[in-house]
Amino acid sequence: MFISSNRVAAWAAALLALTQTPALAFHFGLGNAAAAQGAKVVNKANSEYMAEGNLLVPALPSCGSSMALFTNAPVTDPAFVSFQPVGHVFPPGHTFPADHSYFNFNASSTALEDVNMYAPGNGWVTQVTAYYDNAHGAPSFYNITFAPCAEVKIINLTVNTLASALLHPTGPASTSCSSNTDNNPGVVQSCVTNMEDPVKGGDLLGTGGLVDFGPIIDTRFQISGFINPARHVLDRGFCPIDYFTPNLKASYLATIGGNNGATLITRKIAPLCGTIMQDLAGTAQGDWFFPGASYPPDNAHLALIHHNVDPSTGTFSVGSSIPGFAGSHDFIPKTNSDGSRINYDFSLVTDQQIYCYDTLLIDFVYGAGGADPNYTGRIVLLQMTDTSLDTLKIELQNPGTSCASAAPWSFTSAAVTFQR
Repeated sequence: MFISSNRVAAWAAALLALTQTPALAFHFGLGNAAAAQGAKVVNKANSEYMAEGNLLVPALPSCGSSMALFTNAPVTDPAFVSFQPVGHVFPPGHTFPADHSYFNFNASSTALEDVNMYAPGNGWVTQVTAYYDNAHGAPSFYNITFAPCAEVKIINLTVNTLASALLHPTGPASTSCSSNTDNNPGVVQSCVTNMEDPVKGGDLLGTGGLVDFGPIIDTRFQISGFINPARHVLDRGFCPIDYFTPNLKASYLATIGGNNGATLITRKIAPLCGTIMQDLAGTAQGDWFFPGASYPPDNAHLALIHHNVDPSTGTFSVGSSIPGFAGSHDFIPKTNSDGSRINYDFSLVTDQQIYCYDTLLIDFVYGAGGADPNYTGRIVLLQMTDTSLDTLKIELQNPGTSCASAAPWSFTSAAVTFQR
């Protein structure tokens, strides 16, 4: 059932009247911080309860060891083409590999206004965040948190229109609003409603604006391999496809990748669903942090990684700290050392010598590609500068030639330093 604009406006007005506590901030595209923290279980009158934000609700049943928690397709629209692997980048908001996936469609933005999002299984909606680009109007979009059980939740299910059942939860609900924009352009206010509203697999959650699917938070596991694990949230960023029943998992894996219109470009290198962890100890590959800058957000930092759809492609994912070089820049890396130290895969950078990169490419995975005219004649130098290989110097230079012609290479005062 679709909701009327009057009903949404009335609900929005009610939300704006409830301003008990500020809404919690979250990293753009990565989900609500209140959801990310997970529910805290407490005891009350010999029964288990959990705190969802400032709301005390009965604790959800344990997941046990089950992984097949999603029994229904969240999207059934024929315009659906591909399921984006985990680990895409879009600096500066997603400088590090992003911990969520996307549904990709072959349709205009207008056509996508009618695409429905359904509950992926039986469970509970535990939080809805409404975002307003006009404090006196209806929300412009919503983020939904769905939990099939106590240890697992999927946050940041994005819709433009919320299903009527979630506008009017049957159980207890608590709403708080603030001027927090959560780094969403044009947003002037957000309102977080904590609840514990039961839904069945296939129930309508909302319509339109389907972008994010995830992140998955699963407190039963931790992502391993980060060189500095203390910098990361280790129970967040798992592959959403792994939580579907076997038949649905197989159908989504057949669509894993990206698309150029109706043309599917599949990921062919394991893990097929991608990964947020690309650190490789003793090499330049992985996440690098700008000294003194907070994390999250990603904005100031740097990732030397591989593309999430075509992992044979190298990617400089650059935040705001390197002059003239912000954005995502792809290249075809050499996979064997030839002594040149030019365009090496980051995994081959294993010492304190200077390495040089040229022929940076446009995002050729989704188009014809070719040399980026904005970087013609420019080179990138990088060097791990200490014996522990946990400090990296990097600089974009403009000699007007290639790496080979610009040798011998040296840094200037414009070089920027990052750390593990």
